[in-house]
Amino acid sequence: MNRHLLVVLIIACLLTTTGCWDRKEVKDLAIVTATGVDLNPDGTVTQSVQIALPSPMQSSGGSSNQKSYFVLGAKGKTLADTRQQLQQKIHLKLYYSHRRVIIIGERMARHGLEQVFDSFHREIDMRMRNMVFVAKGSDAATILNCPVKLESIPADQFQDLHMQPSGLATTIMNFDATAASEGIEPVMGAFEVSQEQSASQSGASAATAEPRIKLYGVGIFKHLKLIGFFNDDETRAMKWATENMKDAYLTTYVPQGHGNVSVHILSSKRSIRPEIIGKKIRMKVSVQSNCELIENGTDLDFNQPANVRLVNALLTDQVNRAVDHSVKKSQQLYKADVFGFGRILHAKHPREWRRLASSWEDLYPQIEVIPHANVTVIGTGFAKRPLHRNVETREGK
Repeated sequence: MNRHLLVVLIIACLLTTTGCWDRKEVKDLAIVTATGVDLNPDGTVTQSVQIALPSPMQSSGGSSNQKSYFVLGAKGKTLADTRQQLQQKIHLKLYYSHRRVIIIGERMARHGLEQVFDSFHREIDMRMRNMVFVAKGSDAATILNCPVKLESIPADQFQDLHMQPSGLATTIMNFDATAASEGIEPVMGAFEVSQEQSASQSGASAATAEPRIKLYGVGIFKHLKLIGFFNDDETRAMKWATENMKDAYLTTYVPQGHGNVSVHILSSKRSIRPEIIGKKIRMKVSVQSNCELIENGTDLDFNQPANVRLVNALLTDQVNRAVDHSVKKSQQLYKADVFGFGRILHAKHPREWRRLASSWEDLYPQIEVIPHANVTVIGTGFAKRPLHRNVETREGK
């Protein structure tokens, strides 16, 4: 009897349960993979969304040239206004939870990000791990509309490009945290549009210029406004001093060998030691790197330890000069502590920092930064001697 009663109760409970009343069917959604934000000359803003298209049906043995995405834009007084205007242009519900990338046009970035971040922080479906980039020399809509050859989802190319040694991935959460910290100014990865020559389908002799997205470096911000850029080499130098650089490449000219040598960075460690001597502030930046020789364009024989030491010295000098150049540019041109020296000083000397914090913006251009690199070639491969030297030796015999 109790068993029958239990079955009745279970059936009654099942009858009272409901389905997912607020479910969202995929066929009713427009999946937004990337967003672009631009400031117009009249003070209005334009928001562009990159929407993924379903994979086109392909017949057996055939292929489709249909684009896997399209870009929709709307103009308004605020970003919330543009978001409403965007929704009115498409019958599917715009779905932002799968968005991966946010691109900010240069004009908007130089104007300031207060409005942009205020709007994004209030969005219910905003993910704070969305990566944010700045478009150098163009607006965000242009970046989003650039053709993509190797990715079905265009937003993926931004995620892949930032993995390069000169790339920098900054999420909204990271940017917020850095901007709110003392003794450091935030940076943001930068992309630009370049016109590249490519052979047309009619023949290799005819070539057309096609726009391509290119990694430039980083944009430097101060008080949430873009004030300038570090190019590819300067960004690499900044990462030498602020991160444990690896999987990068260095090429240096060797006068004694009448050619270039290229190495692959296997591992790297860095440390920054602040010193306060009276009223003088000094930062000692140490970089220890191990690398392997991957190309020898000289006539030097790397069986000889003296030649290896020669290359070590040249590579070390190159890293020192690169770091020194980037630091001086941040001090003299931008007056922005993108290296975070102030934050390190705060951690090492908190008592002194309380005295220096209010005037750090004026003090930063005056601090002395001493880079001290040590790049060591630990592997030269199987071919110690240049190939042409081996050929000459055989011919001489």
